[in-house]
Amino acid sequence: MITRTAAPTAEEIVARIVELQPWLRDQQAVAEQERRIPQETIERLDAAGVFSLSKPKRYGGADFTTREMLDIYRALGSGCGATAWVVWATAGGNMWSNAFADDVVAPVYESPWVGNRTFAVGGTSRHMSGTATKVDGGWMVKGAWPFATGSVHASHGYLAVFYDDSDDSKVGMVLIPKVQLISRHDWEAMGLAATGSQTVATDGELFVPDERFGFPSQLAARTAELVAQGLGPRRGGLPRSIVSSTGVALGMADQAMDVFLSSIGRRSIPYSPYTRQVDAPVAHHIIGRAAMQIRAAGRLADAAVADFDRLDQEGVDPTPDEIVHFHTDAAYVWNECAMAIETLLRASGASAISKRMPLQLIARNCRAGSLHAANNVDTWMENLGRSMLGVEAAPSSMSVLERRS
Repeated sequence: MITRTAAPTAEEIVARIVELQPWLRDQQAVAEQERRIPQETIERLDAAGVFSLSKPKRYGGADFTTREMLDIYRALGSGCGATAWVVWATAGGNMWSNAFADDVVAPVYESPWVGNRTFAVGGTSRHMSGTATKVDGGWMVKGAWPFATGSVHASHGYLAVFYDDSDDSKVGMVLIPKVQLISRHDWEAMGLAATGSQTVATDGELFVPDERFGFPSQLAARTAELVAQGLGPRRGGLPRSIVSSTGVALGMADQAMDVFLSSIGRRSIPYSPYTRQVDAPVAHHIIGRAAMQIRAAGRLADAAVADFDRLDQEGVDPTPDEIVHFHTDAAYVWNECAMAIETLLRASGASAISKRMPLQLIARNCRAGSLHAANNVDTWMENLGRSMLGVEAAPSSMSVLERRS
C-alpha cells in the first residue's frame, strides 16, 4: 500500500498509478464480475491521492491543468478502463459542487471519507431525472436517476430534478446524502460493467431543504464568482472534462497493445503457413495500423488539451464553435481507440474471446465508452458539419450540468 501524503503533484499521482497498474489489471475481471470497483482498489487509489481530483480546490482538492488530468486518466486507463471511467466521471461531476454555499459543501468534503465524495446525474430528459415540489423551507423530491456512475462509493449525490410538469426548462440540482437514497444494483452492461453505474432512487418523497437546492442561473453565477476569485474550477466546464476523458480511452488502447504484443510470440495462425504469428506480414500490418490509430488519436487529444490550457491561461472561455470542435475531437479519439483495440482483438483469434483473456474486456469497455452520448462520433460529426455550414437547428438536448457550464 502507498503511504498517504498531502497535496501530491500530478506527476506523483501518475507515478503512483503506474505502480498500481499490475494490481488494477489483475482486478479488472473481478471488478466486472462484482459490477463495482473493489473496495481495496478504492482504498489504494485514495492512498495514492487520486480522489483529490474530485474535491473542490478550496477544500484541498487538486487544481491540475487539462494536460495533467489527461495524463492521470491515461495512466489509470492503462490499468483498468472502468476504474479510470469512475475517477473521471466523479471528478467531472464535482466541478459543480463549487456552486453550493460553503456551509452546505464544506461538511461533504471536510468529513473523513475514502473514495470519491459525490456522484452527479444530470437531466437530459425526465425519465432520467427526479421531480421536485416547493414546500415551506424546501422541496419534496422523488424519482429515480439511472447511470449513477460513482454512486457505489460516494457519500452524496448531485441530482437533477424538474419542478414544473409543463416546462422542461424548469430544472434544478439537489444535494442529497446517499444514505437517504435507495441503490437498485441494476447495472448490467456489456462494457464498463465495473463502473457500478446503477440506478439510485428515493423511497417515496424526500424533503430537501432550500440550501441544498440550486437553480441553474444561481449556480452558474456562483461558479463564475468563484472562478474570478481563483477558488473555483478551471475554465472550460463540461467540454474540458470531456476532452480530458480521452485519456481513459488512450489508456485502454495502451493496455490493449501491451496485451497483444506480450502474447503474439506464442501464437500461431491456424490454416496458414505461419507457426508463429509474429512472422506473418499481415500481423506486422495490423500492429502498424493499430499503433498509428492510437498515435493519431493521442496527437489529436494533445492538441485539444493544449488549446484548453491556453484558453485557461488567457482567462477566456471557449466559443460555441470551439466547444463543438472539442466535443468532436473527443468523440473521434474515443472511436479511433475503440477501433484500434477491436483490430487487435480480431487479430488475436478465437482464444481472445475467453473471459479469462483481458483483451475482450478492454475492447468491450472502450466501445462502451465510445457509445456514451457525449462521445458518439456520428452525433458530433453532424454537429461539426452543421456548425461549419452555419445551419440552424433546434436546441440540443442536454443535461442541467451542461446548461450550467
